[in-house]
Amino acid sequence: MKNQQRVEELRELIDRESEGPVLSVFCRTDPRDPANSSETPAWSIALKNGLSHVTGFHEGDHGKEQSVKKLCAEAERRLTVASAAERGRSVALFLGSGGSIDSFTTFQIPVRQDYVTIDSGPVVWPMLDVIDRGQRTGIALLSHDRIRLLEWWDGRTKDLEESTFDLELGDWHQYRGPARPQGTVGGGGVSNVSAYDDRVKVWRDRFVKAAAKAIAESADELGFDRLVAAAEGELGAGFNEALPAGMRSRLVTTVHLNLIDLSAAEAGAALDPHLRQAWRDEVSGDGERALERSKGGGRAVTGPDEVLGALGEGRVEHLILDPYLEADEANLDSASREAISEAGEASLQEALVELALRTNARVTSASVDEVPALGEANGVIALLRY
Repeated sequence: MKNQQRVEELRELIDRESEGPVLSVFCRTDPRDPANSSETPAWSIALKNGLSHVTGFHEGDHGKEQSVKKLCAEAERRLTVASAAERGRSVALFLGSGGSIDSFTTFQIPVRQDYVTIDSGPVVWPMLDVIDRGQRTGIALLSHDRIRLLEWWDGRTKDLEESTFDLELGDWHQYRGPARPQGTVGGGGVSNVSAYDDRVKVWRDRFVKAAAKAIAESADELGFDRLVAAAEGELGAGFNEALPAGMRSRLVTTVHLNLIDLSAAEAGAALDPHLRQAWRDEVSGDGERALERSKGGGRAVTGPDEVLGALGEGRVEHLILDPYLEADEANLDSASREAISEAGEASLQEALVELALRTNARVTSASVDEVPALGEANGVIALLRY
């Protein structure tokens, strides 16, 4: 599982001992962003400003200040000399004093904003945010005689080794480009045309059912986190109904487009806004359900104190938080303040994220606009395992 591997790498990263301060840098390097089209792209300006702010912050510790300056100089060098391919659409860079931490990750999904910070350990929530929005997704492209299954992950779309389903053969084979016309049926009267239409409908119904079964089996074997379908008109509805219940729950949206003959990259680009909206709909729905459950005493909690407590007990399945939440720790209860201190983090947000990582909970960062329930929950919501 690609995302799970990245989460495990992050877990190892936050557990690594640092010999001093750790610099965390996130750059929105997306070349498609108009702000990055000038000779000096916006991400480069934001990087310089962020590094200047970090190096200008003095605590009276000369040794630490010198370490921070060295880390900032190295970060600027690394990001400046990196190629466009190495920078992708966003970059996460972590550097620790003495080389104790050195991690450079390229994403094809932009981070929310450029961000530079210094702390005693890596600040990882922006990276988890990108990972969550880039869930591994199966894309089912349907026409009336063919079906293709693509893989989307971290903004990249690709054909699978065996991506096109052939009903007559009853199995998958390699995609070899658009299908060629198979000829037409001519001659005959109205009754013959009607009989032919009936046979076509029966064949298509059979095809949709077989395709839905094949997609479900393949998607399950490949371990996709979610499924998206693209099919015109009634074909999409028929496919949805034919999916087994377990896989139907993973189908996050059906887009009424025929994309069967597009390349994987073109299909991914056409579906990109729908994939982003599907993520927003999912997390907004989870937030609303959590809020309602918490009010009824169900498996959900809201607010920093309750969520920190549930995380400490390993009960959280899905943590949703506003990453820009400004919480006054003086308003937290003593157990919450102790939990933040034990996590060794400077902020409530990082303590929440670290505890979620350590207990294998899903972490979603979202604004109140994306998840309105956060506004009523003091910026933190959790769905519970038990």
